[in-house]
Amino acid sequence: MQTTFENYVGTVQFSRFQTAVATARENNHAYWIGDIPVHKELQKFFKALKAKRYNVVPCVDGLNNGYCFILGITFPDALGFRSGKISVDYGHSDGVVAFTVHSEKIENEKFAVHNDGYHIRQSKDMAKALKLALKFLTPLDHDDIEARCDGKLNSAIYTLNQEAKDKMYNKLSIERSVIAQEVAHMIACGYAPATTEFQKALDLLAAEGAELRRMQGYKPRACFVWIKSNSLSYKFKDDKEAIVCTSMDDVPELIRNKLAVLQIANNSDVIADVGIRVSDITYWVFA
Repeated sequence: MQTTFENYVGTVQFSRFQTAVATARENNHAYWIGDIPVHKELQKFFKALKAKRYNVVPCVDGLNNGYCFILGITFPDALGFRSGKISVDYGHSDGVVAFTVHSEKIENEKFAVHNDGYHIRQSKDMAKALKLALKFLTPLDHDDIEARCDGKLNSAIYTLNQEAKDKMYNKLSIERSVIAQEVAHMIACGYAPATTEFQKALDLLAAEGAELRRMQGYKPRACFVWIKSNSLSYKFKDDKEAIVCTSMDDVPELIRNKLAVLQIANNSDVIADVGIRVSDITYWVFA
């Protein structure tokens, strides 16, 4: 199947990928994975992995010298999320290629935790590297995907809190001279606003005060939803396990209704009392 903008999977800009493909064809490049030009040894490594894990999806995550040298590894139910990456290192002085596996699950104690090498294992023996790939590059489960979307939830709640705070505080940010004038007036008589600024603040509090106070402390019960090709799983933050549904009829009505709203929203849109759309397959629903 030819790679188009719609079905392209990779972190490299699509136009750069197209240029690399065109250049590789002009140069009669011999090694391909589908229509992704790759290094000879990377092709061999990926084919060995796919023979053991048939549904693995290659992602163009690094281009160099006109071909892909880093392949992201993902699976059909979560194309936007990497299980990890594979690559080859052919810069060794002895001329031998090293096969590399990248995964957040790897803890390589030869490196400090903050070092990129901490999440990498490498071997000049492809069979050993393949065992590493099969161990660490597995399909992500609900908890894996949810953890990667936690930042979006925190950002969404912060945005809703901050918008309410900013709106209220901006209206109540009044110059001292105006406050002094108002206080003098309050002392002189029974209180009735004498300044436009105070009147606007009172009007705001009367119309939206309760809602703004609610939103400043807004912390809904959040439910993470992952829509797969033939099922849907959801889990509230305070639950231990995700619930998998093979029919939308099995999904609670509260979640179904809010998903219907979020599915026509844009990615990263935050809607109070509804949720946030993280991607076309992942959502946070607010209960």
